[in-house]
Amino acid sequence: MILGALVLLCGAPPAAADSAPSAGGYWEGALVRSGRSLPVAVDLHGTAGGRYTGSFTAQTQAVMEYPLDSVTVAGPRVAMVIGGGDLRLDGIRDGATIRGRLSGDEGSGTFALHRVAAPVLPYETQEVAFTNHGVTLRGTLCLPHGSRSHPAVVLLHGSGPQTRWGTNRFIADRLARAGIAALAYDKRGSGDSTGDWRTVGYDALADDAIAGMELLAKRHDIDRARIGIWGHSQGAFIAPLVAQRSRHVAFIVAADGNASTNQQQDLLRARNQIRDNGWTGADGAEALAVYKQFIAVASAGGAGYDALEQRLRRDKERPWVNWIGVPPRSSWLYRWYPLVVHYDSRVYWRKVRVPVLLVYGEHDELSDVPGSIATIRHVVSQAGGVPVRSIVIAGAPHNLHIGPAKGQPFFWQHIAVGYPSDEIRWIRRVTGL
Repeated sequence: MILGALVLLCGAPPAAADSAPSAGGYWEGALVRSGRSLPVAVDLHGTAGGRYTGSFTAQTQAVMEYPLDSVTVAGPRVAMVIGGGDLRLDGIRDGATIRGRLSGDEGSGTFALHRVAAPVLPYETQEVAFTNHGVTLRGTLCLPHGSRSHPAVVLLHGSGPQTRWGTNRFIADRLARAGIAALAYDKRGSGDSTGDWRTVGYDALADDAIAGMELLAKRHDIDRARIGIWGHSQGAFIAPLVAQRSRHVAFIVAADGNASTNQQQDLLRARNQIRDNGWTGADGAEALAVYKQFIAVASAGGAGYDALEQRLRRDKERPWVNWIGVPPRSSWLYRWYPLVVHYDSRVYWRKVRVPVLLVYGEHDELSDVPGSIATIRHVVSQAGGVPVRSIVIAGAPHNLHIGPAKGQPFFWQHIAVGYPSDEIRWIRRVTGL
């Protein structure tokens, strides 16, 4: 799916030689498949030696300024690759128009782009950098116009390699338009940030976010008493840890974070996927048993790998073996997973004393939605915290994007209605805007 994957992937911008610099500029238009149109924009920049870089925006999919993997310009031909090949555009430039074919995970279709003036943002963007124990985090601060001190949000990352671009850049844009400064940064080991998220636990990731908050708190144009955090998935999972460790967290937006241990969430996801794959009865029970064995091996840093490998070889014809996807013994996972397996978000929610907004997709396949809401409300209130508000977005899965169900006619995946606008209205209320 194009552009669900774009939220997670980190693009690099290699490019090829170009004999026609006029391909540079801001291009708006649409992708069309099965009669359905998706508004998009591409920003292309020529570099020394005739090379190109660029970015991709699809506002309805909450994708903003996502780096293109590659741009190839050869005479009138312009080819672009996005999201590791998830989407490919191959077209012909004729003056101020590029038309051609699209292909990729979303199927095939056509596209047309027209050169237009680049939009003028109603806020300022600043490139910033901050450090945490020798790791340099780089990001973009979206700052509303005006001389007064603004409330601010630091955007936390989901799991895996994550940059500032895509969904976090989109949310930062919406926050800044609403008068709230927003810091989106590259996760350690991703984009322009140093370090490696695969070698640290959640404490280090929390401290990265706190370093960003400290940066904001020192600025005259940020109100240090109104700095909050907004995280989705893993970002929501560690949000209460950030709040517990930081003196600056004034509010929390936590989207699709399970109230459990890391291991319990992994097993919940596995059970749901086994069910969704139609593996029932003895087949489903065996799939879950092998997955539990894999989790035990990962938790033990790879101990027991040989026995797991033998079991997988014996069951290699079973339909769920490839689904489990056990990585080789040399994988970083066996060094990383022991650092996070026993993390329990409930421990930190008990210590939260600031306003909290919980957000879940109704069909979140990675979270126990009613159970997580009830648990977080209970542990926060039991310990004397303020009331917790929640929003459940109808029809939305974990990524909060709506796409066609199996057997349903095609339509382009889009961000769920109300996200992130409802969350921004809540922030404006709690910060007094």
